[in-house]
Amino acid sequence: MKNKKIVVISLLVLVIAFIAGTYLYKSNETKKVQNVTTSEDGAPYIRAHSPKFGDNKKNVVVVEFLDPECEACAAFHPIMKRMYKENYEDISLVIRYLPNHRNSRFVVKLLEASRLQNKYNEALDVVFSTQDKWANHNNPQPGLLWTYIAKIEGIDIKKVEEDVKNSNFDEMMDIDSNDGRTLGVRGTPTIFVNGKKLAVLSYSTLIELVESEIYK
Repeated sequence: MKNKKIVVISLLVLVIAFIAGTYLYKSNETKKVQNVTTSEDGAPYIRAHSPKFGDNKKNVVVVEFLDPECEACAAFHPIMKRMYKENYEDISLVIRYLPNHRNSRFVVKLLEASRLQNKYNEALDVVFSTQDKWANHNNPQPGLLWTYIAKIEGIDIKKVEEDVKNSNFDEMMDIDSNDGRTLGVRGTPTIFVNGKKLAVLSYSTLIELVESEIYK
């Protein structure tokens, strides 16, 4: 019986130590982000090359670091769209890239080439809605995206094919990755609202953080 109590107490101590360690780690990470110096143009959160949307009447900047081949990003995309639809007048939504998967850089180039024709949001919807097909773990076929993107109404797929060769897109992704490291971004999606990192990926926590900045 005595040994059993010792084991139970030891387990409780380990659990408490783990919880305390996790809290301290998150606290330190938050402090690191808070201590990042933001330049006049918004860097490292925002760059001139970044896709930006919204009227931003309340001066609230929502920054999402995403990877088009990331399953969690695809799953969270409808939540981001809902949040934006409900708050687009008050916020600015900024997209940054963290291309960590095998085909991510290619897909980012497709997105950016589509943006040159003002078809970015349509292309992003297509990329995420078909991700299970072109990014299948057992048989990835990123080339399928040419067919899917070509179905976007009004897009010139021949021009997309030419524009993906733009070397500026690689430079853009490198800058985004470096900024992500500066901000302690380790995975996607990672979201900041006026420099405050979203702790939990859910609609309720996202809208709560956004509204706290809009109505403060």
